Amino acid sequence: MGAMGAPGQAVAAGRAEAVLEAIGEVLGCTATLSSDLDANLSAFERDHCLDPRIQPAFTARSLLQMVQAMPAEVIHEIEEPLGMAAAVARSKDRLLLIGPYTHHAMYPETVPELVRAQALPRSHAELYRLYRTRYPIVDAEYIYRGAAAALRATGGRDALGALRQVSALGGSIAPGSDDAPQSATFDVIAERYRLEQAFMDAVADGSTSEALETLERLSTIPSTITYLTTPFLGTTILRIMARVAAQRGGVPGVTIDAISQEYAQRLHRVGHSADPRRSASFNSQMVSAFCRAVRRHRRLGYPPTVRQAHDEIELHLSSPVSTSALAASIGVSESTLTRRFKEATGMSVTQYVAERRCSRAARLLATTSRSVRDIAAFVGYEDANYFVKVFRKAYGTTPTEYRARRAT
Repeated sequence: MGAMGAPGQAVAAGRAEAVLEAIGEVLGCTATLSSDLDANLSAFERDHCLDPRIQPAFTARSLLQMVQAMPAEVIHEIEEPLGMAAAVARSKDRLLLIGPYTHHAMYPETVPELVRAQALPRSHAELYRLYRTRYPIVDAEYIYRGAAAALRATGGRDALGALRQVSALGGSIAPGSDDAPQSATFDVIAERYRLEQAFMDAVADGSTSEALETLERLSTIPSTITYLTTPFLGTTILRIMARVAAQRGGVPGVTIDAISQEYAQRLHRVGHSADPRRSASFNSQMVSAFCRAVRRHRRLGYPPTVRQAHDEIELHLSSPVSTSALAASIGVSESTLTRRFKEATGMSVTQYVAERRCSRAARLLATTSRSVRDIAAFVGYEDANYFVKVFRKAYGTTPTEYRARRAT
C-alpha cells in the first residue's frame, strides 16, 4: 500500500505545482501552497506588506488569526484599505495563498485620494505608487477559478462555490504612531466566522430555533456582515451556506436543489425589500425549510440509497419513473435498488410510485374541483382510464366516488 501510495502522492504534488505555476503565469501574481503556515505567512508579509503600520491586514499575525478562524475549503478574498487583495483557502493541512493583486487600475487621482482617505503623509505617495505598480490587475472571477482549480489539484474541493470576500475595514494606521497595528477588525471577522460555522452546524442538525437564533446574532455584527442587508446578496449567501449544511445533515442533493430553486425563484419574483423585517422573515422561512428537510430525512429511517430514491420519486412523481432510470440517477445497480427498496419499504419501486401518486391524487380530489382527467395527468398518468384502475385498486373506489364521499 505504501509503495503504491508514494507515486500517487508524487503525481498529485506535481499536478498541484503545475496549477500553481499556471496561475502565476496567467494571472501574473504569486501562488503558493504550504503546510507551514507560519513560514508561508511570514514570507508573504516580508515580500508584500508595504508597512505593517499602514497595512496590518497583510501582516503574518493578522492573516494567521483569520486563517485559523475561517472554514476549510472556502476561498476567501481579503481586500484591504490600500486597494490590494489576496486570496486564501485551507485544504487539509495546507494553505493556499494567491496574491497580492488589485482589482482596479491606478489613475492619476488614485494616489492623492487614497493618501487623503487613509491619512497618510504625502511623503508616502511615491512609495505607495511604486508599491502598487508591482502587482497585476486581476478580476475576482479569475482569482476564484484559479484558486478552485488549485484546491482540486490538491485533492480538495471548493465547498462554497463562490468567492467569500472580506473587507479589512478600519485597518489602517497612520505612520509615526507608536500604537500597535489595530486588530479589532479581524477580531470581528473571527467572530463572524465562528457564528457562521455555528449557523451551519445548527442547520446540519435540523435545529431551526438554534439556526435562527445564530442568524439573529450574525445580523448584529458591525460592518463586516453587511452582506445580510445587501440586495439579493445576503439571501443568496445564506442559501449557499444552508445548502452545504443540509448536505452535511444527510439531505440528498435532489431535495436540497428543489428547496434552493424554490427560494431563488421566490426571491427574484418578490425582489429585495427595503424593509429589514420583511427580508428577515424571508430568510427565516428559507432557513426553516432546510432545517425541516434535515429532520424529515432523519425521521424516515431509510438507508441512504433508499432515501435518495424516495426523494427522486417525490420530486419527479408527475414524470415517468422506472426502476432502471432511478437506479442510474443515484449510482447503483437496478438489482441493488430493487432489493434495498423492498427491504426498507415493503414495496417495489413500481408499487411505491403508484401509492404515492394515488395519495397525491386523493388529496387533489378532496381539496380541488379539477377534473379527474386533469388530476390523472398531474400525478403522472396520461391515460385517465388506467389511472381510474390504479386508484380503484388502492382505495377500493373510483376517483369520482371518492370525491363524492369526501364532499358529504
